[in-house]
Amino acid sequence: MANFLNDIQFKNPIREGIEGYRSVLREIYRAGLISLKDLSQKVLIPIPVISKIVNYMVELKVLDRIPAGILYTENGMQFIESELKFYGFGISKCELCNGHPIFISPRWDNVLDKLDEIFEKRPKVDTTLDQAFATAETSLSRALLLYDRGALDGKKICLLGDDDYSSVAIAFLYLGFFPENPKLIPEEMVVIDIDNRLLEGIKKAVNENSFNIKYKLWDYRTKIPEDLLNIFDIIMIDPPYSENGLRLTLSRAIDMLRIEIGREIYLSFAHRSPVKFLKIQEIITEMGLAIMEITPRFNTYEGATILGNQTQILRLITTSDTKSSISSTFKFEEQIYTGELSPTTRFYYCLKCNKTIEIGETSQIKTIEKLKEIGCPYCKSKEGPFQLEGKVKNNPS
Repeated sequence: MANFLNDIQFKNPIREGIEGYRSVLREIYRAGLISLKDLSQKVLIPIPVISKIVNYMVELKVLDRIPAGILYTENGMQFIESELKFYGFGISKCELCNGHPIFISPRWDNVLDKLDEIFEKRPKVDTTLDQAFATAETSLSRALLLYDRGALDGKKICLLGDDDYSSVAIAFLYLGFFPENPKLIPEEMVVIDIDNRLLEGIKKAVNENSFNIKYKLWDYRTKIPEDLLNIFDIIMIDPPYSENGLRLTLSRAIDMLRIEIGREIYLSFAHRSPVKFLKIQEIITEMGLAIMEITPRFNTYEGATILGNQTQILRLITTSDTKSSISSTFKFEEQIYTGELSPTTRFYYCLKCNKTIEIGETSQIKTIEKLKEIGCPYCKSKEGPFQLEGKVKNNPS
């Protein structure tokens, strides 16, 4: 068993190691037939890595791929059962909640309908700011999670970056309780973002009620404004998925919370390999924050297929040792966005005119969203469809 896994890890290494291979092969075995995306969400390994594993196993004739998904070959099934001793099949989860800690019952349908209508009007994502919009179900689940954990009633809450419109879900939560009596459950809610389009969109969405909601345009790479220091009970963040982004955002959140034990940060972050997640935990615990809950697959996003469209949420609590690692007065000038830290040039193929279009920071067209907005530079088609041919890392300047 060890020889087989060690051999494939040696010949086709992945960061997750032999246990990454084992988990992928096991989940395919238990599912019988599974899509690449579902497999990625199941084992919490990014789709490009899953694709690399599957392609290698197809070369070895252990796996096969058909339009419906991935499955074992007959010989591959016999080999795996012999080598890895797999047995049985998948265990069913609750059909209603599928193991999710928050179940959105029909009671919340009116809230979800309202959010769906509002979310359709969100501005286009700005990928240079690592924006990826969460679904309406995710934003409502976040609001319900905060309510369930006692993080809303009478609290002063801040959403430090809110491209997901979670503040809108919180504002309309009353509709699931007493719809005839509009009420903001938190005592006060402050929405902060670097993108004014989002702030204006949120403000427009909730302006039918005179709630105690404040909005602030702020780039948190700059020092914290005096009126935001040590005033909040709860802060929700979904930072850039880089170590710099995490360290900076957590530092800002800590310095904006009241200086008391038990204040909370709700952190959404990408699933990572054990080695990388250990680093994330170190960043968190070095600042004296206690990790009270980790819920995988909590957030689902539109697009963002490299992550399997899902990320985890962590509930962090301040302790007597909590202290930010970046001063509140310090202007942070290191790179935090993934496009800055790992710049790439992508090549998209226009299926209408059969031309290849270069996209990237050093190219005329910076993002795929911009390409879809202005259309193919050759045939002017905005529909494309545009198919990713490949990508290369840019040489550092």
